[in-house]
Amino acid sequence: MGEDAAEAPGLAPGAPVLLVAGRGDLPERVAARCRAEGRPLHVLVLKDHGDPAPYAAMGLPHGVVRLGQGGTALRYARDHGLRDVVLAGAVRRPSLTSLWPDAYTAAFLARVGMRALGDDGLLRAIIAQIEAEGLRVHPVPAVLAEAVGRAGGLGRETPDDAAWVDIRRGLAVGLALGRADVGQSVVVQQGVVLGVEAIEGTDALLARCGDLRLTGPGGVLVKLCKPGQDDRADLPTLGVATVEAAHRAGLRGIAYQAGAALVLAPEAMAARADALGLFVIGLHGPDLSIAERPASDPAAEEPPASLAAPASPEDPDDAPLVFLIAGEPSGDVLGARLMVALRRRLRGRVRFAGIGGEAMTEQGLDTLVPQRELAIMGFLEVVPRIPALRRRLRDTLQAIETLGPAAVVTIDSWGFTGRVAKALTARGSTVPRVHYVAPMVWAWKENRKHAVAARVHHLMTLWPFEAAYFEPLGLACTHVGHGVIESGADAGDGPGFRRRHGIAEDAPVLVVLPGSRRTEVSRLLPVFRAVVARLAGPRPGLRVVVPTVATVAETVAGAVADWPVPVTVVRGATARADAFAAGDAALAASGTVSLELAMAGVPHVIAYKVNPLSALLLRRMTALRFAGPVNILLDREAVPERLQDACVPERLLAILAPLLDGGPAAEAQRAALAEARARLSGGDGPPPSDRAAAVVAGTMTANGPKGR
Repeated sequence: MGEDAAEAPGLAPGAPVLLVAGRGDLPERVAARCRAEGRPLHVLVLKDHGDPAPYAAMGLPHGVVRLGQGGTALRYARDHGLRDVVLAGAVRRPSLTSLWPDAYTAAFLARVGMRALGDDGLLRAIIAQIEAEGLRVHPVPAVLAEAVGRAGGLGRETPDDAAWVDIRRGLAVGLALGRADVGQSVVVQQGVVLGVEAIEGTDALLARCGDLRLTGPGGVLVKLCKPGQDDRADLPTLGVATVEAAHRAGLRGIAYQAGAALVLAPEAMAARADALGLFVIGLHGPDLSIAERPASDPAAEEPPASLAAPASPEDPDDAPLVFLIAGEPSGDVLGARLMVALRRRLRGRVRFAGIGGEAMTEQGLDTLVPQRELAIMGFLEVVPRIPALRRRLRDTLQAIETLGPAAVVTIDSWGFTGRVAKALTARGSTVPRVHYVAPMVWAWKENRKHAVAARVHHLMTLWPFEAAYFEPLGLACTHVGHGVIESGADAGDGPGFRRRHGIAEDAPVLVVLPGSRRTEVSRLLPVFRAVVARLAGPRPGLRVVVPTVATVAETVAGAVADWPVPVTVVRGATARADAFAAGDAALAASGTVSLELAMAGVPHVIAYKVNPLSALLLRRMTALRFAGPVNILLDREAVPERLQDACVPERLLAILAPLLDGGPAAEAQRAALAEARARLSGGDGPPPSDRAAAVVAGTMTANGPKGR
């Protein structure tokens, strides 16, 4: 079993047990065994995962709880004098937005933080919490000792040489997944990985791979325990249904890790496998040694062809390569300016690869990953995307190792870029790592500055005071200045924009900016639509302009098509600046756009909504008084903020209408925005992109390999 699993005291004979039951045969078998042995048993069935009917039929005391009702479950155990707990059965991991946690569970989630990103990490945290309350968690074999899968074949069929190639391939991939705390199952056919288990579970994996199977001999399902996995929850489990699902998927066999997987009804499994012509084999010892190969082994997956470094006449093949990662549109803009500045500084002798958006693409970057896949905001909002993000992380690391860049420059989006830097550090990579835009440790948890200092070699900050948080840790820091200074947001052509789009000179124009992430626009656009409808009543000539970006352009265009006033949707930096210049006021999602509006002198209101539990976590993690960067800069609410419960049409309308009509409120805000502009300018000298390019070029010269 898992080497690092915590040792729980043995389950005493006759001791009463609390069974927390998910779906499948396993919890029912545990209950039946306890009942047959006369062991007192209570069952808590997880709503929408398990079925209470079998336990009711057995005459067992039972209840039903949601996953988010940790406090209710704890009270049940205490009320019935239960100390010994067994967790059994499959649980479909929710997005967490569906949890509706009670106060106990919400506090738990706030404490575990990023540990919730991995299946085993979360389960360890749950088990530790249960035992901190004085309960003991036992593995299923404490009740069903015979369920532990044995080594060797279960039936007549055995793997041939080709099947062993697939098995070993699956072991190598499965171990890599386990180290990343993702899934336990891999399907391989003829050396090709057809699929890996993500949030959907093994049954859905097999169904998906059935549609992907190749011609020729069928593939193999490999099920492994994660390295160091706690054996008291979520062990790989197989039964007759697994054999039947593998057969439907066109597979010819199943391999599992002996001693670390649960095999239900092995005799029935063997009989069914024989009838269907499948092998089922338990692996141990020498069979598993293939899984110890390092990631650089030739058997590891080849990187996709798209990882090849782009070349152009301006980027000679022998020039050093800079690998850039920008996870969202604001970082994309910084990355594009950095590319221009580096080409200028290095006289064209530089190449680029990595991840970016439309601005970096315009500068010649062939992005490895569509940026919209990384542009996610919030704690719980990211959870459903974790499997895909982990795959993208793996692809990115493979690309870096394959291309051997002279430097890796990560831009903002520390949730993803910080993991890239962490993985490179863990692998002992010597590639210089520069991070652009300091994570806001001064706003969140200051102790996180240690993680930043440990993962990157040089930090480029937007605000001058940020260096004080990192330099004492020995991290090289350079204040390059805020990129909004050279955004051109203050240089738009308002009259020209109105002429081009048929907007009268005296028509009121509202600029609407619903964000750059799909989660943002999906929450904010319905609210913004209602605000626009109410503004339009007393303002029949009202026009709305919506500057947007590639990550959400289609979503935004579709959503505003039926708005009750004429809406002009534009893309690109020039059109964005022109729209600002044409606007009388703006309604914007919280973010860097508030600084752009400040540069353009546009009075605006900040609005934002996230999942309620995400908001709770945010409030617990920060002492910030404001969300908007202008307000943080000025340390007062110069720009009205309406967040969460206050982000409703009535309250937004009350504060936005006076700004749109150009009264004293608008003039007062324009004065405050001018003050913010003065603080942003930072005096004379090179623009921020040139300062950033100097840092990156110096890092390459001083430390880095020159790329391949």
